[in-house]
Amino acid sequence: MNNRGGILKVLIIEDEPVIRYALVKMVSELDIDGFTPNLLTEVDYAENAIDYLNNNTYDIIFIDIEGGKLNGLELINQWREKCEDTQWIIVSGYDRFDYAQKAILYGVQEYLLKPITKKKIVASVKRSIEKVQIKKNNFIETNKIEKFILNLEESIWGLDVILVKSYINKWVQEMSTVYCSLDYYKDVIYYIFDTVCDRLERRGTILSSEIKWNIHTQKKAVVNQTLLNKCLELIDFIREERKGNEKDPIEIAKVYILQHIEKDISLEDVANKLGFNSSYFSQVFKRKTGQTFVKYRTSLRIEKAKEILLKHDVRIIDIPFMIGLNDHPHFTKTFKDYTGYTPSGYRKRMGIV
Repeated sequence: MNNRGGILKVLIIEDEPVIRYALVKMVSELDIDGFTPNLLTEVDYAENAIDYLNNNTYDIIFIDIEGGKLNGLELINQWREKCEDTQWIIVSGYDRFDYAQKAILYGVQEYLLKPITKKKIVASVKRSIEKVQIKKNNFIETNKIEKFILNLEESIWGLDVILVKSYINKWVQEMSTVYCSLDYYKDVIYYIFDTVCDRLERRGTILSSEIKWNIHTQKKAVVNQTLLNKCLELIDFIREERKGNEKDPIEIAKVYILQHIEKDISLEDVANKLGFNSSYFSQVFKRKTGQTFVKYRTSLRIEKAKEILLKHDVRIIDIPFMIGLNDHPHFTKTFKDYTGYTPSGYRKRMGIV
């Protein structure tokens, strides 16, 4: 729009005081999403509107055809090129074809006959807002959307309710400076939430179909509140999955395995440490790492063995006991299966003699 954030500048030109007062009252009290009259100006005759038109750009102008020295249609004709983004709404007590014909010729599509009702005003303003949206074609920047997705993903994964609320509040404030259609905005929010869900699932969380949703509302405020509610649902879901742990239990498990790699640590040991049933933990671990617990533990041991092999003062025969493999032949075979080299061959390849 000419002004930003759905804050509209409205001019009302009506010579009958009672009707003008009624129009001002109805317009100021309209409950239309994206419609907040910021500058609501009223004048009696078309000629008295010229100074205002010279100094302001209006989004919507209500204008009576008759009254005063300057005809309402003449004012529209004089100013329609200068006010190319303005939506004119004719208010008239005359149901005359020639008036309607001229209005169409001047590009005016909203022609309201007196008496004016709130229902008529709402319908007309909604259509006018939609036309301005199409004309202005405002879109939300891709990098802004992606940044919001990343922030939501990380804060939800970290179970940080305060941060999630902060990011959404910041988003809502930023979006108050972007005027776009409700349908487009709903599509953007749905894309944001759906992408966050997909990324969380790639990190190992399996979300139920109840988490994902379609938005059925005619209010952007409701869309924003729904987004917040669903993000908080995600946090509750992930927290439950982690059995109350603030951090991802699989990440905790990985650290625990690494810290106890020299021991014969089992899946049951780690599951008990985290408070999980071993069968359930086994499924979650494989889902999130793409490996069984045994394969992950073995690959970790081999990586540790490769580090130790780079040290001159450690005998190869001692390494199995340092990584929880207390069988030298088994260590040699496993190491070769993973690297293609025997432990001694790996040392030579790395220039360690």
